[in-house]
Amino acid sequence: MFGLKSIASLSPAAGSATLIALALLAGGCASTVPPAASVNTATPSAPGAAPLLRLPPASLGRTLTLQQQITVQYPSPQGEQTRDMLALLEADATHTRLAAVAGGQVLARLDWDGQDLRVTRAPWAPPELLPERILSDLQLSLWPVAAIQTALPAGWRIAASAGLRQLRFGDEVVAEIRYPDARTTVFAQHRDHYRLTIRTLDGQPAGPASGHAGGSAGEPSNVQKGAR
Repeated sequence: MFGLKSIASLSPAAGSATLIALALLAGGCASTVPPAASVNTATPSAPGAAPLLRLPPASLGRTLTLQQQITVQYPSPQGEQTRDMLALLEADATHTRLAAVAGGQVLARLDWDGQDLRVTRAPWAPPELLPERILSDLQLSLWPVAAIQTALPAGWRIAASAGLRQLRFGDEVVAEIRYPDARTTVFAQHRDHYRLTIRTLDGQPAGPASGHAGGSAGEPSNVQKGAR
């Protein structure tokens, strides 16, 4: 979710809810990622890469305020590495906002309003940090299945059952999201070989928008834009 190959050098997370909340409001050098070029379509960010979702905030269908601890596991030449970070997510019908804190400092924050994706990175944040991937993994985990499926390009689909979501390309399972309980999400990206364990510390239970873990293909969607 956080451009995970880029955070190998970061220290384990530290901080507080106050620090994360300030990250959402603080000033800094921001950049605007161009909006998606097509309607109701998602396209891979690079050959062989998973599609990057860019769903409108209103298609979530609810309001969320979540403080979360994220444990990242990823391979390296030294073997599997593990890092922790804190995050604050705020989502409503007009905006999706996320701030990430690692090593006691704000790593990055983003604000998506359905048209523009505004990103602020700390000066020390690695350039490989990908705001598009942060937003896409977030939406793949939380947004209604029907909204996701409408945005996926040909050959891609989202399969959902109780406690499980899978992003598939043909018969290949590219990403898998499990919801072992109402406050835990386990996200495995099989192509890029990273794994996230997301635990909600405060706020509402963090399951998918349908109200049960798998989501429902019959849910109404309000998909206006897809992804890059």
